[in-house]
Amino acid sequence: MLKLMKYEFRKLRTPLLVMVLILAGLEIGFLAGYKLEKTVLTAISVTLLTTLVFVSYAFLLIAGIVSYSKELTDKSGYLAFMVPVRPISIVLSKLLFTALAAIAATALFAVAAWADIGILLDRFNIGPALVEQANALLRLALNGALPSVQQTGQFILYIAGTVFIEFLLAICSAYLAITLSATLLQNRKGFLRALISLLLFVALNWGASWLADKLFYQHASVASSVNALLSSLGGSLLMNLALCAVFTTLAAWLLDRKVNL
Repeated sequence: MLKLMKYEFRKLRTPLLVMVLILAGLEIGFLAGYKLEKTVLTAISVTLLTTLVFVSYAFLLIAGIVSYSKELTDKSGYLAFMVPVRPISIVLSKLLFTALAAIAATALFAVAAWADIGILLDRFNIGPALVEQANALLRLALNGALPSVQQTGQFILYIAGTVFIEFLLAICSAYLAITLSATLLQNRKGFLRALISLLLFVALNWGASWLADKLFYQHASVASSVNALLSSLGGSLLMNLALCAVFTTLAAWLLDRKVNL
């Protein structure tokens, strides 16, 4: 599987390198604006950095889906069984590479954001005020007026985990939708096959959202305590993770048994 992931990296290394270079250029622009006290340059750099974050995640999501669709539709690459690997290895290699790329991007953006926010706090001298407010909130939490520090940390982790798992779920549902379309329309290409894939993708994501809403999100919205809210969020996270496993397994099974590659 590592060799397959290396193959995925080779296909995307150029656009990934371009994104890193753009991030470096925007960081240089931000630092130059700070040092030269050019407020407009700093504001433009921050705006473009924020935009780059969303563009990067959108690119990773679309690239992971398009790569699978193209190789399946064009019967190219290792999806044509030109190498002796199991279909589950093919699907997992693409999914894991996209997940690792998203984690690496998150780490890179987090480091840049931490440094930039520290500079801005120092520039406007609002760091001490934030520390004082944080200490006040901490005292309230310790007195029971606010959720505890542990509960707040758990909430942040659940939210971050939910966003990441839903990112993977979108990819897994796209893989399954594309494979189902290839199963239903074995010898057809073009607009009809793409339309069926899109409709199946929408249906799978709608179904997952509906199930999560019925089982967990409705309970979370009326949760009587912080612990109940965390329990609901944790349940939805586990459900989405299970759906990722089911969708991936079904896509691999269809590739192996139903799709004529």
